[in-house]
Amino acid sequence: SPHVWVPPKVLDKLGFDEVFLINLRRRSDRRARMLRTLQELGISPKLVEAVDGRALNSSQVEALGVRMLPGYRDPFHGRPLTRGEVGCPAFPGCLWVSSSIPISERGLARSLVFEDDLRFEVFFRRRLTELMEQLEEAGIDWDLMGYSYWSLGYALSLRGARKLLAAEPLGKMIPVDEFLPLMFDRHP
Repeated sequence: SPHVWVPPKVLDKLGFDEVFLINLRRRSDRRARMLRTLQELGISPKLVEAVDGRALNSSQVEALGVRMLPGYRDPFHGRPLTRGEVGCPAFPGCLWVSSSIPISERGLARSLVFEDDLRFEVFFRRRLTELMEQLEEAGIDWDLMGYSYWSLGYALSLRGARKLLAAEPLGKMIPVDEFLPLMFDRHP
């Protein structure tokens, strides 16, 4: 036969209770790329549609209980949050806040969260598996694991999700890229 058959990969969640992929509906290109990438990595994600802040008007934002942190200015651009940034951090990246995927209410001990513009490092799967095994062997109790300042991908424990919820982030909105490190004493 001129064709080679490759058996389908068995997908899993890398030992996490859930793997979330956050995506804006209008970004079908990113969704398709990430689903192909995760398939290749053997990872089974739960797709979560992000709220598009650009599509929200002021009354909708207010009805959702979102309140800007008074006086907040983006540290890089020196401006208040944009409408797109309001939708992004308030709902998609913050699954611990979102009513569509309540990590805390579902009792998910360990969750992995990917945004749709993430690029994976070489040997990501193996390195993450080894890291989780080392943490388990050492008995290290963790709340949040992230690799960089941006919230492109991170692991969140149930205790970490509850800590974030207790801070009531929608009542004093700042970008999730700022909020996560502040909550875990890791802000640059």
